[in-house]
Amino acid sequence: MHVTNVKYAGVRVGQDLVNWFEKPLANMVSQYFNTGDVCVYESTLRLAGARSGAYDLNIDQPVDPKVVAMLKEAKSTIVLRGSNYLHENMEWGPFADWLEALDLPVVACGVGAQAETERPVDLSPQGLRVWKIISDHCHSIGVRGAFSAETLQRNGVKNVEIVGCPTIFRDRNRGLKLRHVEGGPKRVTFSVRREVDKNYALDPAQFVETQKQVIARLDLVSDLHLSCHGEPEEKAFFYRAPHQKDWALAKLTAEGWFDHVSGATLKRLYESKLYYYARPSDYDFYAPQFDAAIGYRVHAVLPALAVGVPSALFDYDTRSRELAQTFDLPIYAPEQFMKMSLAEAFAPARFEKFAARFPERYDRMKAFFEKNGMATRM
Repeated sequence: MHVTNVKYAGVRVGQDLVNWFEKPLANMVSQYFNTGDVCVYESTLRLAGARSGAYDLNIDQPVDPKVVAMLKEAKSTIVLRGSNYLHENMEWGPFADWLEALDLPVVACGVGAQAETERPVDLSPQGLRVWKIISDHCHSIGVRGAFSAETLQRNGVKNVEIVGCPTIFRDRNRGLKLRHVEGGPKRVTFSVRREVDKNYALDPAQFVETQKQVIARLDLVSDLHLSCHGEPEEKAFFYRAPHQKDWALAKLTAEGWFDHVSGATLKRLYESKLYYYARPSDYDFYAPQFDAAIGYRVHAVLPALAVGVPSALFDYDTRSRELAQTFDLPIYAPEQFMKMSLAEAFAPARFEKFAARFPERYDRMKAFFEKNGMATRM
């Protein structure tokens, strides 16, 4: 089976491993990119079936008739990885023109709506054009949860199906069992997210302040490690390059992240217990070393669950709430979490519905691919 990957994130290595684009280390440290995009892309590749060939199509380029002819000859299937595509400001460039010119089957899996609250989202004319073409070229569009399904349906796209996110199934283990530590977690990993705007949180300043408080408390009650997922300042600490680290320290201090209350704790953790990964497979190695995972990065929580680590979400945007609902995962307001012990927050009983329904949801994802004409490796 031949596939055409669009909105790809990174460089494919073999069939189902992805590295970030080949760039010098200086660019890796100084530039922001979201490792969540890489994780979703690789997870989709892991689930998709064996193929006769694959092509990465840059949909930001104008339509090329030679490429169109080549992909039509190969009878390719267009695969659109999941992301936060459903919002008012999404820019698609010439994608709709590509879709019309190719006139090929499309598989869109893990699509999500993004807003600061669960409010009506009116897609732009360009966005409506893209999703209506996709709708006409697939059995169903796989969305991550109810809010995303409602958003598409409200905009006139009816053939949607809630499948969650491919990342939680990336280990291809239908019989997944979470490893609970007696007496509650001792070693915990927390995923840091400083970059946030009003599309994700009603009050970005409060979001940052609350996050620092959660980290400080976790440091008191556990062997806490931090993971970072794209911000240049954190990468500068991880790679320990003196000039970049000095720049990052000054910037984080000036912006108030290293403040007079929790700054010393954060700086110590950044110096000694901060982990960065540019390859999702590196996080597959990192996560199982912990008793629990929590934080503000969905694509640190989901891949930890995929390898059996009890993990919980924070309730700060529509995406985290959707995924918690779809998979029956624990989700906490930060203020609520601060009042709980780790043993209480990660009690096995809180994961019973997730564990009981995981095989059914695994089968649903597998069936979604098959109904859309794609064999799987699930």
